[in-house]
Amino acid sequence: SALREWMAEQGVRNVVQVGFAGKCKTTLQMIAIALLLLVPTGKGSALVLLHVGFGVLYLAALLTVLSGLGYFQAAWPYLME
Repeated sequence: SALREWMAEQGVRNVVQVGFAGKCKTTLQMIAIALLLLVPTGKGSALVLLHVGFGVLYLAALLTVLSGLGYFQAAWPYLME
């Protein structure tokens, strides 16, 4: 992320490291995209697959916000310098 790159330029790369939530978020994004690509067009039975795909995508979005908050919380003292 841009925040991690900026922190590296400041010489404190290890303060904002890639966390487990970020890795889970990326995995969920890939799963959601795959599920949504598998939804056939024009078939009513695909509605379940569509809902599951969007549910996984919403979960990934939630993890994006949570991991981003964690990054900013760790970087906050350096941002205020």
